[in-house]
Amino acid sequence: MPYIDEVAAELVELRLKHRGKTVVVDIIADRPNGITIGDCAFVNKKVDRALEKRQWFGEDYVVEVASPGLDRPLETPKDFSRVIGRKVRIHLLEAVEGKVEHHGDIMEVKEDKISIKTKDKTISIPLKIISTAVQMIE
Repeated sequence: MPYIDEVAAELVELRLKHRGKTVVVDIIADRPNGITIGDCAFVNKKVDRALEKRQWFGEDYVVEVASPGLDRPLETPKDFSRVIGRKVRIHLLEAVEGKVEHHGDIMEVKEDKISIKTKDKTISIPLKIISTAVQMIE
């Protein structure tokens, strides 16, 4: 976390997985205006040095640091907060305003709902009825 804080980003996801005998430390980080390749490289080097020093995984590990990417699903209030002002496509489990699919700009995020501005109006959508949500590429 301190290395991600140094680039003013936040941890989105941390996964440990195996690729054969190699331990993969997979770090996803982001910030409101996006994280740069340089930021990812900085965090990668810092985490790699810390792991090398502590020898938690021996010598057979790799560190991968990346941004969430545009195609990563939005699931939590934190995910939606990172994309305030950006366009999203949302599929719902039940209709809101007579439709089960909406797209528009994320305007506000609360613990249990989001507001998006469609071409016609601003609508409120409860998080519990969102089936899938992703950023739209403009």
